[in-house]
Amino acid sequence: MKLGKIIHLGIVVENVEQSAAVYESRLGVGPWEIQNAGEFFDRMNVSGGRGLKIKTAMFHGDGYEIELIEPTGDGIYADWLKKHGPGLHHLKFDSEDRFETVVGEAEEISGRPPYLDVKWPDGRPLVAYADLQKECGLLIEISPGEE
Repeated sequence: MKLGKIIHLGIVVENVEQSAAVYESRLGVGPWEIQNAGEFFDRMNVSGGRGLKIKTAMFHGDGYEIELIEPTGDGIYADWLKKHGPGLHHLKFDSEDRFETVVGEAEEISGRPPYLDVKWPDGRPLVAYADLQKECGLLIEISPGEE
C-alpha cells in the first residue's frame, strides 16, 4: 500500500454555518457548500445500522477539500465531539491502491475493523474510515473511486 498527498480533511465542529463563516470571512477559505447530509445517509448501511445524523459544509480547493461535519443527532460524530471537542477527525490520501487493499492493510496493521463503514443499499462500499488511531494517531478515509 502506498498513500500519496492529502486530498481531504474532515473536521468535526459544533456549528457548520458559524465555522464556515469564520473560514470564509476571516481566513479567506471559501465558498462553502452546506447541506443536511443526514438525508443522503438515511438510506445507507452504516457500520451495521442505518444513517448518519450530520450536517456538512464542503470547500473544494485546488486538489484538496475540507469537510466540516456537525453532528445533528446521536452517532460517531456526536461521540467524537463529546470526547475530543471540535477538531480534525479524519484525513484522506490520494492512492492508486484499491479500496479493499487499503481497508485490508489497515486492519492488518491495527487488528481492528474500520471505525466507520458505509455501504450503498445494494452493499457496494461507499466510504470507510481505517482506524489507525493508536498506531498513527488518525483515521484514514477510504473510498472506492473509479475501479
